[in-house]
Amino acid sequence: MTDSSTDGAAAAFGDSVRQALAPLQAGYDSPASTTIIWSAEHWKTVEALGLPGLLVPEDAGGAGASLAEAAAAIEALGALGDPSPAAETAVLSWLVTRDTGTVPDGPLVFAEPGRRSTWPRKACTVRNGGTIDEPPGTVADRPLLNGVPVSDPVKGAVEETPYRRAMAVTRAVQLVGASLAALDLTIGHVTHRKQFGRPLARFQAVQQHIAIAAAQTAAAAQVARAAFAALNRDDEFLAASAKISAGRAGTVAAKAAHQFHGAMGYTAEYPLHRLSRSIWQWREDFGNETWWSRRLGTRICASGPDALWADLATA
Repeated sequence: MTDSSTDGAAAAFGDSVRQALAPLQAGYDSPASTTIIWSAEHWKTVEALGLPGLLVPEDAGGAGASLAEAAAAIEALGALGDPSPAAETAVLSWLVTRDTGTVPDGPLVFAEPGRRSTWPRKACTVRNGGTIDEPPGTVADRPLLNGVPVSDPVKGAVEETPYRRAMAVTRAVQLVGASLAALDLTIGHVTHRKQFGRPLARFQAVQQHIAIAAAQTAAAAQVARAAFAALNRDDEFLAASAKISAGRAGTVAAKAAHQFHGAMGYTAEYPLHRLSRSIWQWREDFGNETWWSRRLGTRICASGPDALWADLATA
């Protein structure tokens, strides 16, 4: 549990992240077929906010922030649809420092076994256990995922490790941020857009769709934040629950947002596409809700019915 002062500090830091990076996001409003070029100003702002070393202990040169503060910052990055590896860098720097005693430098992304890995320009990849690989010489001609170049398929089968679970939880928090922001845009749109002489928000069908999406996203937010707060004890039950609920909520939120925005939601000038593209990418990263549902179901069945309440009560 956290007290109100801790929650307030975390929320304030999240607001600071959002305000500092929001002016830079419009520079990434382009088709997914266009390679994103990171601006020096963007990463300078990320570094000025202390995000790369956010969770790294102060005696190792980091900010020594709490998990609650980091979750608020990562949720804010999600609310922007921020395509940079700022969230991954914050968590991976902490994991690598904890496991190897070496504080990494620069942007980091996770190399997931068996999959291609998003590989932004100048970013190093982290493998399970904390090994860091240097970036390739060029990424200009590589395939793109949401505008970000990807590596060749990473060798090896998908395996559950603290690194992969931490990345899944990080994506869950980002998904929650993006879903909440998409709903905020949608509520603002239906409040002002009129049809048949009255705002769209006055129609019961519109209210119902938005209420369902908001309820699912609010529930997912609680699970994702709890899972992030439990990263230091590597709780697989919570990690699975967070990725499942955040993925499902994101799907519902993006669907409702585009349904009520219509063609406007797909234009490069309007920020919704940045959020929905991020939602669709992040829900697939590090195991989607189907993968994690099977994993969680297998664990519950293997543990037996008597263990289920203990898992729920201690999560």
